[in-house]
Amino acid sequence: MARHCNECWQTGHNKRTCPTLTERLLRYAKGENDTLGYWTKQYTKRTGLNPDGSKAAQGSKPKQTRQCGWCKNSYQVGDDGYRTGYDHNRRTCPHRKEWHAEQKLLAKEYRTEMLKRLKETGFGVGTLIKKKCWGYYPDPDADGDGHSYQHLERVLLVTRIRWEQTHQGSKRSQVVTVQDIALPKETEAIRLPLRVELDAETYESRREQNMLNPEYEILSPSGSVATKPWGWENGEALTMQEPY
Repeated sequence: MARHCNECWQTGHNKRTCPTLTERLLRYAKGENDTLGYWTKQYTKRTGLNPDGSKAAQGSKPKQTRQCGWCKNSYQVGDDGYRTGYDHNRRTCPHRKEWHAEQKLLAKEYRTEMLKRLKETGFGVGTLIKKKCWGYYPDPDADGDGHSYQHLERVLLVTRIRWEQTHQGSKRSQVVTVQDIALPKETEAIRLPLRVELDAETYESRREQNMLNPEYEILSPSGSVATKPWGWENGEALTMQEPY
């Protein structure tokens, strides 16, 4: 998409480099006949030149300092006075690169364990599971359209795993999609089978037990993990939301 200038509304440049604005400032500056006039200062500040075309005094045009959109609010001035967050941009930010490298290593550890559990349980695209679901299902005793809101045991087919979003920071209930065998239009998200045994009988441990353990039974293991991207278990194909 082409850039649009907020000054002249033409494409191909922005207000900072707009030739129309530069020409107008020059015209106003020449009309002042005053080296200390407002428009002369504005023109010199913008171009580093005097209205007559000569080079302005050093410092007349302030040096532009880039500020990184990633670390500007996260890293403070060091003991040596160096301001992290300046003189580079988001694309070249060293702190951002370090963050991504660390997340890749964590994803590798997480996915290695996850891949092991997927193979052990036979969970993958094509797996049949049994799970109790809430929904509007056919009911011969119901009035109207013959459906009622019920909590029934359904047979579901795993149709999709969002491999790129499967990592240490993802919610496991957001990466797997299943389809109701009897009602193909009915789909929902379920958790990945990361079962963890907890011994402590505390509220927090029971709460964690419920969050980690799958709430379904695998009927027909498929063991199909062929849909995962190349290098997935090594931390590749990683889609994460950046913190800044």
